[in-house]
Amino acid sequence: MPVRLRIAIRSRLSGKELLVKALVNTGFTSDTPDIAVPVPLAEALGLWPIPREAISVSMETGGGVVEGYVVPQALVVRVVAEDRVSREVVANALINPHIGEVLISDYLAEELGIQILYPRRGIWRFADEQRERRSA
Repeated sequence: MPVRLRIAIRSRLSGKELLVKALVNTGFTSDTPDIAVPVPLAEALGLWPIPREAISVSMETGGGVVEGYVVPQALVVRVVAEDRVSREVVANALINPHIGEVLISDYLAEELGIQILYPRRGIWRFADEQRERRSA
């Protein structure tokens, strides 16, 4: 069971906020805090149809190169655990029409203070604690 977390995502463009599950994907490497979202979620957050701030990009994925959109610094993300909430991080929204779930990049995971302890079992913790947590 990979690490999936409950996160709150708020659009800086529309102000809409949603609570969703997201996969922490260490194979999703980036140089900035990025979060990949499927089109239905982008639509619910007011990021679809494509806003004028969006940039068309080719994204390398595990399944090959796909066309998508980046909306720079469009989202505010925080982890919502049963007993605490992480700090908020502003992230780029990568709208990918070929995914079915939210994906957190390695960079964003570090910014949110997420440490994966046992990826197969879905065990993680916040960087400032010793408590082991289970995937959502």
